[in-house]
Amino acid sequence: MPQSSKVEEMRVELLSKMAKLIEEFSAGKISSEQFNIIYARYHNQMSLVEQAEDGIPQEAPVSTIAVLESTRGRAVGLAVYHHRSGIFIETLGNFNVPLSVMSPVLNDFSDKLDAREFVEPVTKKLVEDTWVVFLARELTTAIVQFKNEPARLQMRQMERMHHAFEEANRHLLEDQTVDQSKLARPFLGFVKQKLNS
Repeated sequence: MPQSSKVEEMRVELLSKMAKLIEEFSAGKISSEQFNIIYARYHNQMSLVEQAEDGIPQEAPVSTIAVLESTRGRAVGLAVYHHRSGIFIETLGNFNVPLSVMSPVLNDFSDKLDAREFVEPVTKKLVEDTWVVFLARELTTAIVQFKNEPARLQMRQMERMHHAFEEANRHLLEDQTVDQSKLARPFLGFVKQKLNS
């Protein structure tokens, strides 16, 4: 079987496993802790698949690796804004994006969501090596602060995790008030992994 076929087969299998995991959590069959641990494992496996798809070299000269590592986007903090309540229901890592940066984007997203329009992700450079990414879905917006500009692969990962977050927690997020202690947190492993790297 050609390498590209194996990679695609792995991608399809992982997406299926992630969808089943989301269903199991939504149905109350597994705890949020179990969800977080298993999702982190699937996320790490999907990252390897995506690197293979993007042709990211696994063995590059040391100088290239050093340059890639020093300029690579690294998530340092994340917040999740709940549109119904107008509050942040999750904050992870060292998140310190000024309200003056967030408010206009969140207001624009809310207007578009109220009008049932598609909302494109927004990426902003704050200072020399600090970037912020806003990802809107139906019920929440994920705001991720990066050291260095995030790569396309990282954006796909964040979009996938945000989708998983909303689908797994839909029954909680549809209420005006959210019990944060019951939330599944697919972002947890991603932010911790990036903070530790």
